[in-house]
Amino acid sequence: MNFRVDMALAKAGIEAAPLAGDNARARKDFRGYSPMGAEPVYRMSFTVGGLFLHEARDLARAWFTCRNWGQVRKQVPDNLFVGTGRPDSARRMRNEVIRRISRLEEAELSHLAECGMTDARALVWIATCREYRVLADFARETLQDRYRGFGEPVRPVDFDRLLDDLGLTHPEVANLAESTRKRLRSVAFRMMREAELIDAAGRVQTLHLGASLLELLRRRPGPGLDCIPGAG
Repeated sequence: MNFRVDMALAKAGIEAAPLAGDNARARKDFRGYSPMGAEPVYRMSFTVGGLFLHEARDLARAWFTCRNWGQVRKQVPDNLFVGTGRPDSARRMRNEVIRRISRLEEAELSHLAECGMTDARALVWIATCREYRVLADFARETLQDRYRGFGEPVRPVDFDRLLDDLGLTHPEVANLAESTRKRLRSVAFRMMREAELIDAAGRVQTLHLGASLLELLRRRPGPGLDCIPGAG
């Protein structure tokens, strides 16, 4: 396997994720879903790193050698993630990427492993939106609006405004420290630039997705094409 990795630190370690396409997970749009129907909480742990595009593709390929994320964790060497400093940082990074892409169904994961870079950017962004509800909200409410209206560029204040609004009803957002909000905003904008959803000036762009990926994403409810400006 040809691993191409050169990324920075990731956040805290995570529990083992189930197989891609697991039926229980396919019924949920976001982690934190309550079986009693309560509104999901907002997970806000994407405070370092970026989109992890190349890492996600490599780990998707690794999954098809065993079809088990626990085994992937064991078989992928810690030095896959170079430039991270200590081995525990590499493990946290690997686990964060697995947490995100395990949100993809098997057909989506297969496409990620083999597709071109444009489709890959879309899939990794969508997987991240499925994992982090706040990013899906921002994509649907701000990116789509600016794209449809040929509006002004997306600015950091737009992300701050979303957090302020969410904080009115979600204490997990209201209680964020200012330093955490700043990191979340910085990483969110980095991911959007790496996904090529915005340019360096914040102007919203769309991704021209392949027909096979469009068909895959139209089959699945929840965050998908609605998180790609102009693709829905």
